[in-house]
Amino acid sequence: MSKPSIEQIRMGCEGIAFCIARTLIERDPSLKAPMRANLRKLWELLEEREDHGAADMVDVMIKALNDPAFFKP
Repeated sequence: MSKPSIEQIRMGCEGIAFCIARTLIERDPSLKAPMRANLRKLWELLEEREDHGAADMVDVMIKALNDPAFFKP
């Protein structure tokens, strides 16, 4: 695969993850804290395995969960 194709796939996966997270949290706000904790644990595991690319993707998701703009209508 070419580098642009891999980037497009990565951005698409991040976009889908954002949509799923936002939908779940909008329906049940109590899911936000456990989702953040699970993502943090996943980030630590990926960093431990030195999979920095995947860890960066998870870090973007963690930051989005902390960003109030992410939950604006």
